[in-house]
Amino acid sequence: MDSNFLKNVRSNDRLSTKLIITNLFDEFFENHGDRVGEEDASITGGIGLFHNRPVTIIGINRGETLEERLIYNFGAVKPSGYRKAMRLLNEAEKFKRPVVTLINMPGADASVKSEQTGQSYVISEMILKMGALKVPNIAIFLGEGQSGGALALANANAIMMVENSLFSVASPEAVNAILKKSNSNEIETSLPMTASELFEIGLVDVVLPETNQATTIGSMDKNLTELIEKLAINSVDELIEQREMKYQTFLEKW
Repeated sequence: MDSNFLKNVRSNDRLSTKLIITNLFDEFFENHGDRVGEEDASITGGIGLFHNRPVTIIGINRGETLEERLIYNFGAVKPSGYRKAMRLLNEAEKFKRPVVTLINMPGADASVKSEQTGQSYVISEMILKMGALKVPNIAIFLGEGQSGGALALANANAIMMVENSLFSVASPEAVNAILKKSNSNEIETSLPMTASELFEIGLVDVVLPETNQATTIGSMDKNLTELIEKLAINSVDELIEQREMKYQTFLEKW
């Protein structure tokens, strides 16, 4: 995993939640607040129509400019953001709407305040809720997806990743330091985290090409349509079992 790949994954001009919502969903209505008193701008969540089908969308905002990144906390979600997402999941179940999550984040916010206000608890609660969700859920990785903060949004029936993206328990630099590898390329054999590696193992269902934005969005549209239609015929028990088996199979192969 070379520095150019990481630079590309973390670049400011990657597909954003805002761009995906604008291009794929109609009549999007955004929900705000965690009903406790806070609003986390790093998460955009709401309801939209996907080919006339109501869906719930939960997406991470990373920001393109420095000003935006400061507003969005560089995509590091706070407890209030996860509580807002949880509220949207409960509504999705109530009204039987599929859930689509859009992920590009370095991890959850690790500030002292977030830890003091229940960050670990809300992340674990979110992972559990996503795994037991009574409606289909599909995760789409637009860039980085690291730590339990990303897993909280990726415990899904199906996972799509753009060609240059990452899904891991920690950043490549952190993994390299923890495992004390002398060469960053050794990480890939110890912990698969790129889209192609995770696709080969079976955790990822679709790898989206990144020749240009129009091609990527078009492929995303096509595959999302197929996945929602495929998952919509499953019962609640089948959806829950399929999610569990997805990660169990990955762990066995890995």
